[in-house]
Amino acid sequence: MSPGWNEAVPPNGFHNRAEAESPESNDNPLGLASPVGEVDIETTPEHRNLVTGDPRCVGWTRCYDDPNVVALRERLRERNGIEGFEVVESSDVERAATVFHRDGFVAVADALEPEQLEELRRGAEEVTATLLEADPDGAVGGGAGGLPHRYSFGGTSVSRHMFHRPEWSQLIDLPTTTPILSAIFGSPDYIVYGCGGDLVLPGAIEYQGLHSDSVWSEIHDPLGAVTMRDLPTPVLAVNFPTTDLTPINGPTRFIPASHRSRAPIPTLADEPEWMRLSTVCPLPAGSAIIRDARCWHGGTPNLSRKIRAMPGIEYMAPWFRSEALIRSMSYETWTTLSPHAQRISRYVVCDKSEPVIGEGVNLPRRTDREHIHNQQLNALTPEQATAYQRRT
Repeated sequence: MSPGWNEAVPPNGFHNRAEAESPESNDNPLGLASPVGEVDIETTPEHRNLVTGDPRCVGWTRCYDDPNVVALRERLRERNGIEGFEVVESSDVERAATVFHRDGFVAVADALEPEQLEELRRGAEEVTATLLEADPDGAVGGGAGGLPHRYSFGGTSVSRHMFHRPEWSQLIDLPTTTPILSAIFGSPDYIVYGCGGDLVLPGAIEYQGLHSDSVWSEIHDPLGAVTMRDLPTPVLAVNFPTTDLTPINGPTRFIPASHRSRAPIPTLADEPEWMRLSTVCPLPAGSAIIRDARCWHGGTPNLSRKIRAMPGIEYMAPWFRSEALIRSMSYETWTTLSPHAQRISRYVVCDKSEPVIGEGVNLPRRTDREHIHNQQLNALTPEQATAYQRRT
């Protein structure tokens, strides 16, 4: 069966999102400290404020030929994409860093060799098949806002990251992206903290709300003069599309120069159309999208007939740390990495004798992930369990 386009899954899923209290904006300075909302959705902790769904598609049918879907598809084909969208060659490190600091993101061409791309594509397909086996309708969803037909690779991993997959760990240190990361951070001493990315099934008719990935709590400044928005890039992510990004298959939208903005992030109800069309497309598979975690971004509808997957790696600046940094890479995986990758992975690698709870298991439902996590934790000796809990 071809995944996606499941008419039985209503717009915004089976959750009663209409009763959720609509926020004035999508700002979420609490980040990882965000309380669990009244609407229990499958989402990452820093995105628990995005619970209201997409009001524009209420009443639509999740069907390829639904008149509303057809009209949106045609409009996206005609107008979707950032005007004057620039794709920088990986060899032009200075230009890539300049565009990144100006816009909060940059697209880099040919980041992956053909064989690397094919390996990553196969890996993403295997993980996707595992998720769809547990959720054949795509109704569970997840990631930012818990919308159906969308998943977070890292969010669905019981270990919370994908370091166990060689297709992902190969991305940590690439000759095409490492020089650009060093230029952006002003040093090669940045560190790896995350390994995941996202995928969107065909039939994802909803827009995700614009948001920042606040994997921190807002800094405390008694004078009220400095916020996280005023600092150099603390965290960035690099995503690698495994298929060409087109106007209709769910390219991510980014709002240029929003990474340093103190303005409130608009909700979907208030977001102007130009923002909904501010997507990184067209962009060929094997490219890299490097983005400041503070940059306003959000998922867009996948109205095609194919899955769009974008595995990714996340990094922290040399000067930045947060509780998002956990030890989730096995020693065995670490030994396969390049010297530079080993060095920048030193805060996420476990000791040689330490287990990685949940390594290799991806499940769409949080309750299932917690069950596996607790089951494996209880199988450890008391000393091992105590040591694990202290480091996570």
